[in-house]
Amino acid sequence: MKRILVTGATGRIGRHVVPLLIERGYRVRVMLRRPPPPESWVNEAEVIQVSLTGRETLHTAVADMDAVIHLAGIMPPAPDDEVFETNIEGTYRILQALAERQNKPRLLFASSDATYCTGWSLSAYSASIREDAAQHPTVFYGLSKVIGERMCKYFEEMHKIPIVRLRFVWTLEAAEILDLFLKAPYRDYLADADRGAWDEQGIVAVPLEEDGCPFSEHICDVRDAAEAVVLALESEAAPGQAFNIAGPEPFRYTEVGPELAQKIGTRAVEARCRGIHSYELSIEKARAMLGYRPRFKILESLADALANAKA
Repeated sequence: MKRILVTGATGRIGRHVVPLLIERGYRVRVMLRRPPPPESWVNEAEVIQVSLTGRETLHTAVADMDAVIHLAGIMPPAPDDEVFETNIEGTYRILQALAERQNKPRLLFASSDATYCTGWSLSAYSASIREDAAQHPTVFYGLSKVIGERMCKYFEEMHKIPIVRLRFVWTLEAAEILDLFLKAPYRDYLADADRGAWDEQGIVAVPLEEDGCPFSEHICDVRDAAEAVVLALESEAAPGQAFNIAGPEPFRYTEVGPELAQKIGTRAVEARCRGIHSYELSIEKARAMLGYRPRFKILESLADALANAKA
């Protein structure tokens, strides 16, 4: 039975990965900075309280592990100093601890599509983004993941650690996917002429690109992301590779928004936003090499969220 260490076990993806591992018969150790939360799997996993930057305790945490799933990370709006400490220094400490092991465990490193510059971006992409696309982060979080990946490549080459880099697109719970339409996360980027467009309570927000073109986004239901992690853990071909992880297909807000509005008895309101550009991640490599088959299209995630809210 393989022994797996999971960092970031209480995060959005980790909360789904740990029970999947336990179901498959893995012995799971989770590394937490705080006392364990009331998750259903807490009594079935070994829980240790360790800081990512604590050298000695990290060595103890990885000592008898066959693999490490490194999901711990901090995203905006956290200050850049905190992002640096967790995402860059924390990843370095994990890699250091693994390098000192005689038998090197496999490492799964959670990277991001923010390494490419997606969503809030400098310009539009003319084609689906593949793993060999240039990395051009425009926020410090994206830079932290580029540096994390570069450190992974270094430790892979110099210390022979088998490493898989997973570039997750914006990964959300079903309820959070519903919030994309109901809580208008692009509100702060509204064009001057459209400010106030989404102030009315209860409407469905439909963001457009600044020139008025439909905005297409590619996200991932967290349940698909968790499956991708387990596939990458078990694939013999995965080490040494980077994989885009995203949902089955991108979606247009102008198509999904009105359909959602009709279902919940409200209206969809379009508004132009500065600095957003349509994008799509190619997941063909993950399909071919990992057998990744994401199940949750946007409307299925929204249906689950509405059903849960009603319940």
